[in-house]
Amino acid sequence: MQTRIHLFTLILLLLSMLILTGCENYAEKTHESWITPPSGPVYDDSTIFARITQAIQSDPVLQGANIDIKVQDGNVALKGAVSNEDQVTRINMHAWIVDGVKKVDNQVTIK
Repeated sequence: MQTRIHLFTLILLLLSMLILTGCENYAEKTHESWITPPSGPVYDDSTIFARITQAIQSDPVLQGANIDIKVQDGNVALKGAVSNEDQVTRINMHAWIVDGVKKVDNQVTIK
């Protein structure tokens, strides 16, 4: 009878060890879609405005262009008049190329 109790205890102990060794740390196996991605760099409107202004003013093709630039929450509004389609395209390109720009509303016209 005592042999059976010892055998039963031994089997129970072995099963407990097998069950416990099968447990894993599930925090390491969190699906990537459940994790909030790290926030990227934040760009303030004044920095975006300054970078677009500098790019337009330093472009030799756009010398003398009078463009009104407004930036609000990364959304850029461009107004003014230029002499040809190439200048409209270049202004749009300079606006989009600046980091932090979410949207460009190009209302620049050809005079």
